[in-house]
Amino acid sequence: MNSEKFFSESSVKSLFIKVAIPGAIGMLFSAIYPIVDGLFITNFISSTAFGASNLVFPFIYILFCIADLIGVGSSVIIAIMLGKKENDKASRLFTSSILIILISEIVLAIIFYFIAPYLIKMMGAEGDLYDLGLEYLRTYIICLPFTGLVFAMDNYLRICGKVKTSMFLNILMSLLIIIIEFIFLGILDLGIFASALASSISFFLCTIFALIPFFKGNLLLKFKKPSINIKEVMLIIKNGGPTFINNIAGRLIGLLFNFLLLKEAGENGVNAYGVLMSLEAFVLPLMYGTCDALQPATGYNYGARKIDRVKKIQTLSFLTGFGICLISFILMISLRSNFAYIYMDENLEGSIDICKKAIFIYAFTYLTRWISYATQSLFASLSLAKESTIISLSISFIVPLILVGCFFSLNVDGIWLNFPITSLIVAIIAIILLRYKIKKGLFITINDKNIS
Repeated sequence: MNSEKFFSESSVKSLFIKVAIPGAIGMLFSAIYPIVDGLFITNFISSTAFGASNLVFPFIYILFCIADLIGVGSSVIIAIMLGKKENDKASRLFTSSILIILISEIVLAIIFYFIAPYLIKMMGAEGDLYDLGLEYLRTYIICLPFTGLVFAMDNYLRICGKVKTSMFLNILMSLLIIIIEFIFLGILDLGIFASALASSISFFLCTIFALIPFFKGNLLLKFKKPSINIKEVMLIIKNGGPTFINNIAGRLIGLLFNFLLLKEAGENGVNAYGVLMSLEAFVLPLMYGTCDALQPATGYNYGARKIDRVKKIQTLSFLTGFGICLISFILMISLRSNFAYIYMDENLEGSIDICKKAIFIYAFTYLTRWISYATQSLFASLSLAKESTIISLSISFIVPLILVGCFFSLNVDGIWLNFPITSLIVAIIAIILLRYKIKKGLFITINDKNIS
Protein backbone atom coordinates (compact mmCIF):
# COMPACT_ATOMS: atom_id res chain seq x y z
CA MET A 1 0.00 0.00 0.00
CA ASN A 2 1.46 3.40 -0.99
CA SER A 3 1.62 6.26 1.49
CA GLU A 4 -1.45 8.02 0.04
CA LYS A 5 -3.69 4.98 0.56
CA PHE A 6 -2.00 4.26 3.88
CA PHE A 7 -2.89 7.69 5.30
CA SER A 8 -6.41 7.77 3.86
CA GLU A 9 -7.60 4.16 4.04
CA SER A 10 -5.78 2.39 6.89
CA SER A 11 -7.64 2.04 10.17
CA VAL A 12 -6.70 4.61 12.79
CA LYS A 13 -5.43 1.80 15.01
CA SER A 14 -3.18 0.59 12.19
CA LEU A 15 -1.94 4.15 11.63
CA PHE A 16 -1.08 4.48 15.28
CA ILE A 17 0.78 1.16 15.41
CA LYS A 18 2.66 1.69 12.15
CA VAL A 19 3.34 5.43 12.50
CA ALA A 20 3.18 6.66 16.09
CA ILE A 21 4.91 3.73 17.80
CA PRO A 22 7.92 3.63 15.40
CA GLY A 23 8.06 7.42 15.64
CA ALA A 24 8.16 7.26 19.42
CA ILE A 25 10.82 4.52 19.37
CA GLY A 26 12.95 6.52 16.96
CA MET A 27 12.68 9.67 19.04
CA LEU A 28 13.37 7.67 22.19
CA PHE A 29 16.69 6.53 20.78
CA SER A 30 17.46 10.06 19.66
CA ALA A 31 16.94 11.09 23.29
CA ILE A 32 19.35 8.50 24.63
CA TYR A 33 22.50 10.02 23.18
CA PRO A 34 22.22 13.38 25.03
CA ILE A 35 21.92 11.45 28.29
CA VAL A 36 24.91 9.24 27.48
CA ASP A 37 26.78 12.29 26.20
CA GLY A 38 26.37 13.94 29.60
CA LEU A 39 27.57 10.80 31.38
CA PHE A 40 30.61 10.48 29.11
CA ILE A 41 31.58 14.13 29.54
CA THR A 42 31.16 13.96 33.31
CA ASN A 43 33.11 10.72 33.78
CA PHE A 44 35.79 10.97 31.07
CA ILE A 45 36.48 14.72 31.32
CA SER A 46 35.01 16.51 34.37
CA SER A 47 31.85 17.88 35.97
CA THR A 48 33.05 21.34 34.89
CA ALA A 49 33.01 20.13 31.29
CA PHE A 50 29.44 18.86 31.83
CA GLY A 51 28.50 22.30 33.15
CA ALA A 52 30.16 23.97 30.15
CA SER A 53 28.28 21.78 27.67
CA ASN A 54 24.98 22.55 29.41
CA LEU A 55 25.79 26.25 29.51
CA VAL A 56 26.27 26.53 25.73
CA PHE A 57 23.84 23.85 24.59
CA PRO A 58 20.95 26.33 24.13
CA PHE A 59 23.10 28.05 21.47
CA ILE A 60 23.71 24.70 19.76
CA TYR A 61 20.00 24.00 19.82
CA ILE A 62 19.32 27.37 18.20
CA LEU A 63 21.74 26.48 15.38
CA PHE A 64 19.62 23.49 14.42
CA CYS A 65 16.30 25.34 14.72
CA ILE A 66 16.38 26.70 11.17
CA ALA A 67 16.38 23.19 9.70
CA ASP A 68 13.53 22.27 12.04
CA LEU A 69 11.63 25.43 11.05
CA ILE A 70 11.87 24.64 7.33
CA GLY A 71 11.31 20.91 7.82
CA VAL A 72 8.18 21.27 9.95
CA GLY A 73 6.79 24.26 8.05
CA SER A 74 7.18 22.70 4.61
CA SER A 75 6.00 19.24 5.67
CA VAL A 76 2.65 20.61 6.88
CA ILE A 77 2.04 22.21 3.48
CA ILE A 78 3.38 19.20 1.56
CA ALA A 79 1.10 16.78 3.43
CA ILE A 80 -1.96 18.89 2.64
CA MET A 81 -0.86 19.23 -1.01
CA LEU A 82 -0.54 15.45 -1.28
CA GLY A 83 -4.00 15.06 0.22
CA LYS A 84 -5.27 17.33 -2.58
CA LYS A 85 -3.35 15.20 -5.17
CA GLU A 86 -0.91 18.03 -6.02
CA ASN A 87 2.09 15.68 -6.05
CA ASP A 88 4.33 17.56 -8.48
CA LYS A 89 3.84 20.81 -6.59
CA ALA A 90 4.64 19.03 -3.33
CA SER A 91 7.90 17.61 -4.75
CA ARG A 92 9.05 21.03 -5.94
CA LEU A 93 8.41 22.49 -2.51
CA PHE A 94 10.33 19.59 -0.94
CA THR A 95 13.37 20.25 -3.18
CA SER A 96 13.26 24.00 -2.57
CA SER A 97 13.09 23.43 1.18
CA ILE A 98 16.24 21.28 1.13
CA LEU A 99 18.09 24.04 -0.72
CA ILE A 100 16.88 26.74 1.69
CA ILE A 101 18.10 24.69 4.67
CA LEU A 102 21.58 24.20 3.21
CA ILE A 103 22.02 27.90 2.42
CA SER A 104 20.71 28.95 5.84
CA GLU A 105 23.06 26.63 7.75
CA ILE A 106 26.13 28.00 5.91
CA VAL A 107 25.16 31.58 6.77
CA LEU A 108 24.45 30.66 10.41
CA ALA A 109 27.80 28.87 10.78
CA ILE A 110 29.75 31.92 9.59
CA ILE A 111 27.89 34.31 11.90
CA PHE A 112 27.96 32.13 15.03
CA TYR A 113 31.65 31.22 14.70
CA PHE A 114 32.67 34.84 15.21
CA ILE A 115 30.12 35.77 17.89
CA ALA A 116 30.55 32.57 19.95
CA PRO A 117 33.14 34.05 22.42
CA TYR A 118 30.89 37.02 23.15
CA LEU A 119 27.86 34.79 23.70
CA ILE A 120 29.66 32.68 26.29
CA LYS A 121 31.13 35.69 28.09
CA MET A 122 27.64 37.19 28.17
CA MET A 123 26.58 34.16 30.22
CA GLY A 124 29.14 35.05 32.87
CA ALA A 125 31.44 32.06 32.21
CA GLU A 126 35.11 32.40 33.11
CA GLY A 127 38.23 30.24 33.23
CA ASP A 128 37.80 26.55 32.38
CA LEU A 129 34.04 26.91 32.07
CA TYR A 130 34.54 29.52 29.32
CA ASP A 131 37.33 27.67 27.50
CA LEU A 132 35.52 24.32 27.47
CA GLY A 133 32.23 25.93 26.44
CA LEU A 134 33.84 27.74 23.50
CA GLU A 135 35.64 24.59 22.32
CA TYR A 136 32.42 22.57 22.47
CA LEU A 137 30.26 25.20 20.75
CA ARG A 138 32.67 26.02 17.92
CA THR A 139 33.04 22.37 16.97
CA TYR A 140 29.30 22.15 16.38
CA ILE A 141 29.37 25.44 14.47
CA ILE A 142 32.13 24.35 12.07
CA CYS A 143 30.23 21.14 11.26
CA LEU A 144 26.80 22.80 10.93
CA PRO A 145 26.63 23.05 7.10
CA PHE A 146 27.09 19.26 6.92
CA THR A 147 24.80 18.29 9.81
CA GLY A 148 21.79 20.62 10.08
CA LEU A 149 19.73 18.93 7.37
CA VAL A 150 19.32 15.77 9.46
CA PHE A 151 16.82 17.58 11.69
CA ALA A 152 14.44 18.10 8.76
CA MET A 153 14.68 14.71 7.05
CA ASP A 154 12.44 12.95 9.59
CA ASN A 155 9.50 15.04 8.40
CA TYR A 156 9.96 14.15 4.73
CA LEU A 157 10.48 10.45 5.36
CA ARG A 158 7.29 10.24 7.43
CA ILE A 159 5.29 12.03 4.73
CA CYS A 160 6.40 9.35 2.27
CA GLY A 161 5.30 6.62 4.65
CA LYS A 162 8.88 5.66 5.51
CA VAL A 163 8.24 5.71 9.24
CA LYS A 164 10.37 2.63 9.92
CA THR A 165 13.23 4.12 7.89
CA SER A 166 12.99 7.23 10.03
CA MET A 167 12.98 5.09 13.17
CA PHE A 168 16.03 3.07 12.11
CA LEU A 169 17.92 6.24 11.20
CA ASN A 170 17.26 7.70 14.65
CA ILE A 171 18.41 4.46 16.26
CA LEU A 172 21.51 4.37 14.04
CA MET A 173 22.30 8.00 14.78
CA SER A 174 22.23 7.47 18.54
CA LEU A 175 24.28 4.28 18.38
CA LEU A 176 26.90 5.93 16.15
CA ILE A 177 27.21 8.90 18.50
CA ILE A 178 27.61 6.65 21.55
CA ILE A 179 30.18 4.39 19.86
CA ILE A 180 32.24 7.19 18.31
CA GLU A 181 32.12 9.31 21.45
CA PHE A 182 33.22 6.38 23.60
CA ILE A 183 36.18 5.82 21.27
CA PHE A 184 37.11 9.53 21.28
CA LEU A 185 36.68 10.14 25.03
CA GLY A 186 37.00 6.75 26.71
CA ILE A 187 39.77 5.21 24.60
CA LEU A 188 41.64 8.05 22.86
CA ASP A 189 41.19 10.42 25.85
CA LEU A 190 40.40 13.42 23.64
CA GLY A 191 38.94 16.69 24.91
CA ILE A 192 35.41 18.06 24.93
CA PHE A 193 35.59 18.99 21.23
CA ALA A 194 35.55 15.26 20.47
CA SER A 195 32.10 14.93 22.04
CA ALA A 196 30.70 17.53 19.63
CA LEU A 197 32.65 16.00 16.74
CA ALA A 198 31.22 12.54 17.44
CA SER A 199 27.68 13.89 17.25
CA SER A 200 28.44 15.88 14.10
CA ILE A 201 29.96 12.88 12.28
CA SER A 202 26.88 10.82 13.11
CA PHE A 203 24.50 13.60 12.00
CA PHE A 204 26.31 13.84 8.66
CA LEU A 205 26.29 10.09 8.00
CA CYS A 206 22.59 9.82 8.82
CA THR A 207 21.81 12.79 6.55
CA ILE A 208 23.40 10.88 3.65
CA PHE A 209 21.46 7.73 4.51
CA ALA A 210 18.19 9.71 4.72
CA LEU A 211 18.71 11.28 1.28
CA ILE A 212 19.45 8.02 -0.55
CA PRO A 213 15.76 6.89 -0.92
CA PHE A 214 14.88 10.28 -2.45
CA PHE A 215 17.75 10.11 -4.94
CA LYS A 216 16.51 6.68 -6.03
CA GLY A 217 13.24 8.35 -7.03
CA ASN A 218 10.86 5.65 -5.80
CA LEU A 219 9.17 7.70 -3.06
CA LEU A 220 6.08 9.88 -3.22
CA LEU A 221 8.30 12.96 -2.96
CA LYS A 222 10.96 13.34 -5.65
CA PHE A 223 13.73 15.81 -6.37
CA LYS A 224 12.52 18.34 -8.92
CA LYS A 225 14.01 21.53 -10.29
CA PRO A 226 13.82 23.93 -7.31
CA SER A 227 11.62 26.96 -7.63
CA ILE A 228 11.92 29.22 -4.58
CA ASN A 229 8.74 31.24 -4.34
CA ILE A 230 8.59 34.07 -1.80
CA LYS A 231 4.95 33.29 -1.08
CA GLU A 232 5.79 29.64 -0.36
CA VAL A 233 8.75 30.64 1.81
CA MET A 234 6.48 32.88 3.87
CA LEU A 235 3.97 30.05 4.14
CA ILE A 236 6.72 27.69 5.34
CA ILE A 237 7.77 30.23 7.96
CA LYS A 238 4.15 30.70 8.99
CA ASN A 239 3.57 26.98 9.52
CA GLY A 240 6.99 26.19 10.98
CA GLY A 241 7.00 29.36 13.03
CA PRO A 242 5.28 27.93 16.13
CA THR A 243 7.84 25.13 16.44
CA PHE A 244 10.70 27.53 15.67
CA ILE A 245 9.47 30.10 18.18
CA ASN A 246 9.03 27.39 20.76
CA ASN A 247 12.60 26.19 20.20
CA ILE A 248 14.23 29.62 20.10
CA ALA A 249 12.23 31.12 22.96
CA GLY A 250 12.78 27.99 25.03
CA ARG A 251 16.54 28.23 24.53
CA LEU A 252 16.51 31.93 25.45
CA ILE A 253 14.71 31.11 28.68
CA GLY A 254 17.21 28.29 29.19
CA LEU A 255 20.05 30.79 28.84
CA LEU A 256 18.34 33.08 31.36
CA PHE A 257 17.92 30.20 33.82
CA ASN A 258 21.58 29.19 33.40
CA PHE A 259 22.65 32.78 34.02
CA LEU A 260 20.54 33.05 37.18
CA LEU A 261 21.59 29.62 38.45
CA LEU A 262 25.27 30.36 37.87
CA LYS A 263 24.82 33.55 39.87
CA GLU A 264 22.74 32.05 42.70
CA ALA A 265 24.10 28.49 43.05
CA GLY A 266 27.27 28.34 40.98
CA GLU A 267 28.29 25.15 39.20
CA ASN A 268 25.85 23.04 41.25
CA GLY A 269 22.88 25.03 39.97
CA VAL A 270 23.94 24.79 36.32
CA ASN A 271 24.62 21.06 36.65
CA ALA A 272 21.24 20.41 38.33
CA TYR A 273 19.52 22.26 35.49
CA GLY A 274 21.51 20.11 33.06
CA VAL A 275 20.13 16.99 34.74
CA LEU A 276 16.57 18.31 34.32
CA MET A 277 17.21 18.99 30.64
CA SER A 278 18.68 15.49 30.21
CA LEU A 279 15.53 13.97 31.70
CA GLU A 280 13.33 16.21 29.56
CA ALA A 281 15.34 15.14 26.51
CA PHE A 282 14.13 11.63 27.29
CA VAL A 283 10.43 12.44 27.82
CA LEU A 284 9.65 15.10 25.21
CA PRO A 285 10.93 13.06 22.24
CA LEU A 286 8.49 10.32 23.21
CA MET A 287 5.63 12.83 22.94
CA TYR A 288 7.20 14.36 19.84
CA GLY A 289 7.61 10.96 18.24
CA THR A 290 3.98 10.10 18.93
CA CYS A 291 2.17 13.38 18.25
CA ASP A 292 4.29 14.70 15.41
CA ALA A 293 4.63 11.33 13.69
CA LEU A 294 0.85 11.50 13.25
CA GLN A 295 0.96 15.02 11.77
CA PRO A 296 1.36 13.89 8.12
CA ALA A 297 -1.64 11.58 8.50
CA THR A 298 -3.65 14.39 10.12
CA GLY A 299 -2.65 16.90 7.44
CA TYR A 300 -3.32 14.45 4.62
CA ASN A 301 -6.81 13.57 5.88
CA TYR A 302 -7.50 17.24 6.58
CA GLY A 303 -6.63 18.08 2.97
CA ALA A 304 -8.75 15.13 1.78
CA ARG A 305 -11.74 16.39 3.86
CA LYS A 306 -11.86 13.25 6.04
CA ILE A 307 -12.60 15.01 9.33
CA ASP A 308 -13.76 11.93 11.24
CA ARG A 309 -10.35 10.35 10.74
CA VAL A 310 -8.65 13.55 11.91
CA LYS A 311 -10.66 13.45 15.16
CA LYS A 312 -9.86 9.79 15.83
CA ILE A 313 -6.15 10.26 15.13
CA GLN A 314 -5.92 13.22 17.48
CA THR A 315 -7.84 11.46 20.25
CA LEU A 316 -5.15 8.76 20.26
CA SER A 317 -2.49 11.46 20.24
CA PHE A 318 -3.92 13.10 23.38
CA LEU A 319 -4.34 9.81 25.23
CA THR A 320 -0.80 8.68 24.43
CA GLY A 321 0.65 12.01 25.56
CA PHE A 322 -1.19 11.68 28.86
CA GLY A 323 0.16 8.14 29.41
CA ILE A 324 3.76 9.15 28.65
CA CYS A 325 3.60 12.12 31.03
CA LEU A 326 1.98 10.15 33.86
CA ILE A 327 4.67 7.45 33.71
CA SER A 328 7.38 10.13 33.57
CA PHE A 329 5.96 11.84 36.66
CA ILE A 330 5.95 8.59 38.65
CA LEU A 331 9.50 7.64 37.62
CA MET A 332 10.96 11.06 38.39
CA ILE A 333 9.35 11.20 41.83
CA SER A 334 10.43 7.69 42.79
CA LEU A 335 13.93 7.67 41.23
CA ARG A 336 15.08 11.25 41.82
CA SER A 337 17.94 10.16 44.10
CA ASN A 338 19.22 7.72 41.50
CA PHE A 339 19.25 10.41 38.79
CA ALA A 340 21.05 12.84 41.10
CA TYR A 341 23.86 10.39 41.96
CA ILE A 342 24.35 9.45 38.30
CA TYR A 343 25.05 12.99 37.11
CA MET A 344 26.20 15.07 40.08
CA ASP A 345 29.64 15.14 41.67
CA GLU A 346 29.25 13.97 45.27
CA ASN A 347 32.44 15.81 46.21
CA LEU A 348 30.81 19.16 45.49
CA GLU A 349 29.01 20.22 48.66
CA GLY A 350 25.24 20.40 48.28
CA SER A 351 25.22 19.05 44.72
CA ILE A 352 23.08 15.97 45.43
CA ASP A 353 20.53 17.83 47.56
CA ILE A 354 19.96 20.63 45.06
CA CYS A 355 19.49 18.11 42.25
CA LYS A 356 17.02 15.91 44.16
CA LYS A 357 14.91 18.92 45.06
CA ALA A 358 14.98 20.20 41.49
CA ILE A 359 13.82 16.85 40.08
CA PHE A 360 11.01 16.51 42.65
CA ILE A 361 9.55 19.94 41.83
CA TYR A 362 10.11 19.57 38.09
CA ALA A 363 8.27 16.21 37.96
CA PHE A 364 4.92 17.95 38.52
CA THR A 365 5.37 19.62 35.12
CA TYR A 366 4.30 16.38 33.45
CA LEU A 367 0.90 16.26 35.11
CA THR A 368 -0.27 18.93 32.63
CA ARG A 369 2.45 19.17 29.94
CA TRP A 370 0.70 16.71 27.61
CA ILE A 371 -2.30 19.00 27.20
CA SER A 372 -0.46 21.92 25.65
CA TYR A 373 1.87 19.74 23.61
CA ALA A 374 -0.87 17.62 22.00
CA THR A 375 -3.05 20.68 21.36
CA GLN A 376 -0.17 22.56 19.75
CA SER A 377 0.60 19.54 17.57
CA LEU A 378 -3.05 19.38 16.47
CA PHE A 379 -3.11 23.07 15.53
CA ALA A 380 0.20 22.77 13.67
CA SER A 381 -0.96 19.78 11.64
CA LEU A 382 -4.08 21.70 10.56
CA SER A 383 -2.00 24.75 9.57
CA LEU A 384 -3.54 26.86 12.34
CA ALA A 385 -0.34 28.80 12.88
CA LYS A 386 -1.76 31.59 15.04
CA GLU A 387 -3.20 29.27 17.67
CA SER A 388 -0.12 27.04 17.64
CA THR A 389 2.13 30.10 18.04
CA ILE A 390 0.15 31.34 21.03
CA ILE A 391 0.74 28.04 22.83
CA SER A 392 4.40 27.90 21.78
CA LEU A 393 5.20 31.41 22.91
CA SER A 394 3.26 31.01 26.13
CA ILE A 395 5.02 27.85 27.30
CA SER A 396 8.50 28.62 26.06
CA PHE A 397 8.85 32.35 26.75
CA ILE A 398 6.02 34.60 27.92
CA VAL A 399 4.73 32.70 30.97
CA PRO A 400 8.20 31.55 32.20
CA LEU A 401 9.52 35.11 31.87
CA ILE A 402 6.61 36.54 33.86
CA LEU A 403 7.06 33.88 36.55
CA VAL A 404 10.79 34.66 36.84
CA GLY A 405 9.77 38.10 38.09
CA CYS A 406 7.03 36.69 40.33
CA PHE A 407 9.32 34.09 41.93
CA PHE A 408 12.47 36.22 42.06
CA SER A 409 12.46 36.33 45.88
CA LEU A 410 12.49 32.50 46.04
CA ASN A 411 15.94 32.38 44.38
CA VAL A 412 16.82 28.87 43.08
CA ASP A 413 13.51 27.33 44.21
CA GLY A 414 11.70 29.93 42.12
CA ILE A 415 13.43 28.61 38.99
CA TRP A 416 12.39 25.02 39.72
CA LEU A 417 8.78 26.09 40.46
CA ASN A 418 8.67 27.96 37.16
CA PHE A 419 8.33 24.72 35.16
CA PRO A 420 5.21 23.08 36.68
CA ILE A 421 3.33 26.35 37.12
CA THR A 422 4.08 27.40 33.54
CA SER A 423 2.82 24.04 32.31
CA LEU A 424 -0.43 24.39 34.29
CA ILE A 425 -1.14 27.92 33.05
CA VAL A 426 -0.45 27.05 29.40
CA ALA A 427 -2.57 23.89 29.65
CA ILE A 428 -5.50 26.12 30.63
CA ILE A 429 -4.75 28.44 27.69
CA ALA A 430 -4.61 25.45 25.31
CA ILE A 431 -7.97 24.11 26.53
CA ILE A 432 -9.60 27.53 26.06
CA LEU A 433 -8.21 27.84 22.51
CA LEU A 434 -9.28 24.30 21.59
CA ARG A 435 -12.82 24.78 22.90
CA TYR A 436 -13.07 28.07 21.00
CA LYS A 437 -11.94 26.50 17.70
CA ILE A 438 -14.31 23.55 18.14
CA LYS A 439 -17.22 25.93 18.67
CA LYS A 440 -16.16 27.73 15.48
CA GLY A 441 -16.41 24.45 13.55
CA LEU A 442 -12.84 23.11 13.62
CA PHE A 443 -14.02 19.55 12.97
CA ILE A 444 -17.01 20.44 10.81
CA THR A 445 -15.79 22.74 8.05
CA ILE A 446 -12.40 23.39 6.52
CA ASN A 447 -11.14 26.87 5.78
CA ASP A 448 -8.89 26.61 2.73
CA LYS A 449 -7.44 30.02 3.56
CA ASN A 450 -5.36 28.28 6.21
CA ILE A 451 -3.27 26.57 3.52
CA SER A 452 -3.16 29.15 0.78
